[in-house]
Amino acid sequence: MDITVRLASKPYTVRTGRITDLSMSGANIEVALDLRVLSRIQVAIILPSRFSHPTPVIAAYVARRHREGVGVEWCDFAPQAVADLLRSSAAIDPLRRLQRAHTPPPLMLPTPLAR
Repeated sequence: MDITVRLASKPYTVRTGRITDLSMSGANIEVALDLRVLSRIQVAIILPSRFSHPTPVIAAYVARRHREGVGVEWCDFAPQAVADLLRSSAAIDPLRRLQRAHTPPPLMLPTPLAR
């Protein structure tokens, strides 16, 4: 996964991060923000501008901290926005794998022999 998000914790504390792992119960988010474990946060998923849907915002809390960011658990199991993302990701991945499998290898030209 590589999804851009905005995290909001305290009033006026907003940072941009990236979801690197996503599940129905939570996510791993790389973000440069010092958050305490059990802090309540809001995760806004930034959709590409071509989508006319409103930005989904998911309530979560910090379950663990690590050097690159935080691991969060959703306040409600399987929020609709997460289920939609996982469903679309599952539909796209097999197509990408299929395209890669049918892509011919690059043409290798023989190199001239050295004398």
